[in-house]
Amino acid sequence: MDGILRFKCEAKEIHEFYPELIFVEEDLNPRIVGELILQDEQGLFVDSYQIKIEPIPSFPSRFPYVFETGGRIPVNIDWHVFPDGHCCIKSIPEEALICKQGISLIRFLEQQVKPYFFNQKYREINGFFLNERSHGLDGNIEFFEEKFNTKDLAQIVRGLYFIKQRKEPNRVEKCFCGSDLKYRKCHRDVYRLLEIFSNDELEIYINMIIKSPKFKF
Repeated sequence: MDGILRFKCEAKEIHEFYPELIFVEEDLNPRIVGELILQDEQGLFVDSYQIKIEPIPSFPSRFPYVFETGGRIPVNIDWHVFPDGHCCIKSIPEEALICKQGISLIRFLEQQVKPYFFNQKYREINGFFLNERSHGLDGNIEFFEEKFNTKDLAQIVRGLYFIKQRKEPNRVEKCFCGSDLKYRKCHRDVYRLLEIFSNDELEIYINMIIKSPKFKF
């Protein structure tokens, strides 16, 4: 199904779960607009943001575009907002991985959009984000550093090349990272997480890391 059409189908059901958000379509421009309510674990009101969600043709392989429309969040990357105004919710590989694991608009709102705005609220109160990633290339690389549990970019690149071979080790073999630990106690989880990427995608991430000024052979 076309991404715009799928967005429209799912968006028409949003109001049932989020009464303050409505689906509108004017001049063939579908979108969700309204107030996103943030509540704590006890269901008590924390804050609210005026938002707009617009589809992109590649949905659900990529996130829809989310805009804060109330003027509370500055439009600059330091606040995780792109120059065109849409929110920078996740790093590129993280977004791709989440989408490959399957998203719907409801799940996207619950698991991605609401945490993003909770983090914006945290910054408004404390002056900084909680568990903030860097911007751009550095933030993408930090995703892989976290998953491989190392800042050695050469080791990460070797790991991604190994995943491209599609030859998962036996659980009791030594891990492909060279740690001398058994595979099941080392990088099994990251292998199984990242093997969902195609070889072309893995090659893009490998080249991205290699081009980083931080990369050393």
